[in-house]
Amino acid sequence: MSRLGSTLLALALAGVLTLAAYADPVVVAAAVVLVQVLVAVSPPLTSASGEVIGSPRFVPVLVAGVVATVLTLEPALLEGADGTSPDVVDVTDTGMFAGVLPAVMVAVFVALVAQMLRKDGRGQLVSSVGYAVTLSVVAAFAAGWLGAAQSLGDAQAVAVGAAGLAAGLVVWMLPIDRWICFSLATAAGAAGGAAVAATVESSMTVYFGVVVGAGTALFAVLGQVVGRVMAGNSLQPAARWGFPGAMSVAFAAPVVYIGGQLVTVPLLR
Repeated sequence: MSRLGSTLLALALAGVLTLAAYADPVVVAAAVVLVQVLVAVSPPLTSASGEVIGSPRFVPVLVAGVVATVLTLEPALLEGADGTSPDVVDVTDTGMFAGVLPAVMVAVFVALVAQMLRKDGRGQLVSSVGYAVTLSVVAAFAAGWLGAAQSLGDAQAVAVGAAGLAAGLVVWMLPIDRWICFSLATAAGAAGGAAVAATVESSMTVYFGVVVGAGTALFAVLGQVVGRVMAGNSLQPAARWGFPGAMSVAFAAPVVYIGGQLVTVPLLR
């Protein structure tokens, strides 16, 4: 049931992101923040014996996600004083993904402050901070959907990625050997991406759809697997199926962003 729930949620989120990409970047940013909130509402960190380890993570993860999203939406914020602006700000017409590193830096600081506010003795400090920072990186990666929507691939690249994600996760639900299912899910993602690339009005080719669709499906499945393992036996809906579903979307985001850049590759046009 948890696999079905997380799959349906991931499909719904991918659909919302696609529709938002055809509407306005601000709407995409709002949808991305929703994904990041679901990542932040993560299951508790536990030890090998099953004991819950205190790990303040919601605020650091959400802050990282919002910072990455805002910088992706408004890359001009990365500009410094006159003469110190990085060259990357001048080429953001192909989409932006440079907000991840600043977001993680902020998350580390917020996570350390959260640790100082703990009143439980700060046991397993390294594991606790590492858990919060790891989730912060995943949340920041979700901004890749926004970067793809702003790239030369535009909304069509987002649609191809969403199709690959959807096809891969649907096939992943089949009750067969997991390795065989994983291969079939990747192939289904390639087929889904190719189908969308062949039907939308753009310069994208079927080859583009195969590459982006397969990659998106692969990482979406990995995201769900990682999310379900981390959720363990949690009975909370947000952790049991909400978190794995959001992890699928976040894991797939960098692939979709890269797809938006691959539009300029002659072989894939």
